Amino acid sequence: MNDFPETAAPDALTAAVQRWRERGEPPQPPSSWSRPSWLRYFPQHHAFLSALPERIDRAEATRHAAHARTAEGAEQAFLVAMIWGYGPVGYGPWRTARVLTDNTRAAERLAEVACIAQDDGGPAAFRNLADNRLRYLGVAFGTKYLRFVTAAESSQHATPILDAVVRRWLITHAHTPLNIDDWRPSTYDRYVALLTSWATQLALTADHVEELIFRSAISQAGSPLWGEEWTRAPEPAPPQQAASQAHATLLQLDRLFETADPQAAANARTHLDELATIIRDRWDGPATLHAGAEPSADHPG
Repeated sequence: MNDFPETAAPDALTAAVQRWRERGEPPQPPSSWSRPSWLRYFPQHHAFLSALPERIDRAEATRHAAHARTAEGAEQAFLVAMIWGYGPVGYGPWRTARVLTDNTRAAERLAEVACIAQDDGGPAAFRNLADNRLRYLGVAFGTKYLRFVTAAESSQHATPILDAVVRRWLITHAHTPLNIDDWRPSTYDRYVALLTSWATQLALTADHVEELIFRSAISQAGSPLWGEEWTRAPEPAPPQQAASQAHATLLQLDRLFETADPQAAANARTHLDELATIIRDRWDGPATLHAGAEPSADHPG
């Protein structure tokens, strides 16, 4: 399962963990969302959606995932996971509706996946989704669902999310490209093994490592939705600022591909990775970014 040699946690990660601990280990801020938009696409869930809080955090999504072993519970858990993941992004309800309406027995499949995830772990559920795809559900948002259903079973064994934010961070700080444009179980297994290794070194869980990678990545460019002061480093010098802005732009482009055609996304990401190499060569990116200037994204992952 683990094709990665044992590697030390990157400096950028250890620094983010240290800042987080120094500030009392604050939770990730909740995600805002547009209740009317989701009600328009899911009128059959009016009572359920109306009862949700104005802002959804990881704990709220995990709470609903506790009932995902039934079709009804799985559909509601999936809705909350997608609300958390898309946040205020306008096309979130439409894309979520496509998954639930354009797949035969989608809710039953989601319940089956939840059972596998809770009984056998996230990687096993990932393999099941790879073998029995749900149309329009990609790795980035599929692993969000897996994260919450596994966290509902065991907070110590929650399976980590793998999206464009994490992928871009791993390229920048660990020189580790991962393909997220298709359901590749070997890739996800390697990713979980890598984060588990770092988690052991840092006395965390793999899920916590992913969360801190994500929060560190999006905070450096001052996201208006998700900026967090605890991760901010001193104002960078002009070359560092240029490198940070360039990586932030690459990350924003990277995220556009999460719901694109997988082959087109894979081709485009190859070019983005080449650009990232040029940026590192031009500005000595890894050393610069380890000092604190990390990429950014515009909504939660």
